[in-house]
Amino acid sequence: MILSSLLLFAAQPLQAEAPEPTREPTGRVTVYRLGQVETLEGDAQKNVSLLVRDGVIERMGQALIIPDHAEVIDLRRSGQVATPPLVLTHANWLIEGRRSGGRNSQFLAVDSLWLEADWEQDLLEEGVLLVGVDPPGSGLPGRTSVLEVDGQTGQPEPLVADLHLKVTMATSSSAKKLVRDAWKAAEDAIAKEEKAEKDWKKAREEWEAKQKEKEEAAKKEEEDKKDGNTAAQDGGKDKKEQEEKAPPETFEPPKMKSDVTPLVEWVRQERVGQLWLRSASDWLHWQDLLGERELSYEIVLRHGRSQNFGEVASVLATTGLRVEVPAVISFLPFTRVRANLPAELAAAGVEKLILAPPNDSLSGVRSWRLGAARVVAEGLDRQVALRGMSLEAAASLGQEELIAPLKTGSPATFVIWSGDPLDPMSEVDLVVSAGKVVYDRAKKEKEEAR
Repeated sequence: MILSSLLLFAAQPLQAEAPEPTREPTGRVTVYRLGQVETLEGDAQKNVSLLVRDGVIERMGQALIIPDHAEVIDLRRSGQVATPPLVLTHANWLIEGRRSGGRNSQFLAVDSLWLEADWEQDLLEEGVLLVGVDPPGSGLPGRTSVLEVDGQTGQPEPLVADLHLKVTMATSSSAKKLVRDAWKAAEDAIAKEEKAEKDWKKAREEWEAKQKEKEEAAKKEEEDKKDGNTAAQDGGKDKKEQEEKAPPETFEPPKMKSDVTPLVEWVRQERVGQLWLRSASDWLHWQDLLGERELSYEIVLRHGRSQNFGEVASVLATTGLRVEVPAVISFLPFTRVRANLPAELAAAGVEKLILAPPNDSLSGVRSWRLGAARVVAEGLDRQVALRGMSLEAAASLGQEELIAPLKTGSPATFVIWSGDPLDPMSEVDLVVSAGKVVYDRAKKEKEEAR
């Protein structure tokens, strides 16, 4: 009977556990069908669809399975192009106030904001989603801030209130002395802190040693009591010791002056500086001043119609630093010889190149793509230019995760242009931030026409 039961059990096939049903992704889906996508990570892609869900590019390609009830925006026949948004590193017309040169590193740019009601619309119309602002003044005027352009009204909360320490360099002895004295103040503050920490450690060690001696003395007194040594017992009762105040268990650094703290952070390489230069001689004076000192900083080149930075382009490239340059065709000093500085820097080996507007004003932003088109037409690689206006600029502001190449898994943050973004006649049709449309030109024009 037992044998037949076992045989019957063995004859029945084993049933495999049913796999758990896979859950379909949830969330609203929008599909953008485009004639071209400038991913800025490799070549541009033609006839591409972007499937956006929950603020992320979930899928991207020429042939996608589109979920039911997805919103499909087909822009393939109109020649529209998608790119990462533009990033403006210096929107300095948003700053109000003048400050003379000097050491004012305690100030934040965000505290000097003076915004018009339509400041965001002005920027969204140009495809700009992030802006940096600088503190007014020269020398060591303060620290930069970052704003996100999200189309909301009212005073914005800064995305980053405190970023770079701004430093303007000039060939004058006073400019060099200002920086030299700032470093000296930082080094003195560091030395004072180190001495305070050394004194604290010594006081703490001495106090702990005394506590150990007291514990041993108390233990010996208890042993004497047990042995019947009444003299020691009575002497212990009469003796009242003054307890010493214990040093803090953790070190508390001495408070620094507000204009010195950012300098200390820079010297310790806990903060990135932003070095502004107007000529090649400024760079040479900076190198002489810097010496063997190691600092973290980026370079911002600002010049007029003529410039001589080509003389130090190869040296700038060897530093491996991020370099920002205006999108302008300039001239060699005292000549009418045209110079394409962005292309020269790229050819020399500057890999982290930011291509900025011709000047730090709203009119400069409006002529930005025209300037970029000119330097591309005369030698700068197109993708280097587009990256310099978006991804590299975002990295400078510490927002490379927010503004990223367009690919699967990236934030659904992009601009859709009516045509080639380097064609000044092209306009911004849509600006999408984390899957949300923050600017729609057609909708805006309809509202204005009412």
